[in-house]
Amino acid sequence: MKFSYIFPVSLGFTDGIITALMISSYLILNDLHMAISLAFRISTGSAAVGTFSYFIASFASNRAELSRISKHLNPSRPTGKISGTLLNEVYRDSMTGTVVSGACSFLGSMIPLGAYSISSSSIIVLIVTEVSLSILGYSLSRSLKGRSVPWIAGMFTFGVAVILIGLYVRIIV
Repeated sequence: MKFSYIFPVSLGFTDGIITALMISSYLILNDLHMAISLAFRISTGSAAVGTFSYFIASFASNRAELSRISKHLNPSRPTGKISGTLLNEVYRDSMTGTVVSGACSFLGSMIPLGAYSISSSSIIVLIVTEVSLSILGYSLSRSLKGRSVPWIAGMFTFGVAVILIGLYVRIIV
């Protein structure tokens, strides 16, 4: 298995940005004050949840794939417990992805929250956040050899939708 950073980086940044927007969009769009300490706390919480979720999903997916391959390579042997070098590699890949995803989730959360803590201008925060999501969409389109416009438009639209949902649910008032 060759480890790829595309999944943990894209998941981490996307999760961080949208979680921060969901939690704080009401606060941001109503120009209410946010201390940098609150931005760090929200980003830390976002990273913690994202890190745990990433590890469980990654390890379960990689382990299931290893089990499937093992069954195909040796159909006469019961699958039972899988151990050894390949399982260690699955664990190592999942842990590496977890660390990368967690760091990217924290940094992604700090994009809108840090921008708002520093500038306190909702327009600047929205521009910085939407540009960040658009850049992420563009980067993904290049990495995946896809078309840029649908990725950029999709990420931009997703950001707007999350902001509107965050306004409606008013998590931080």
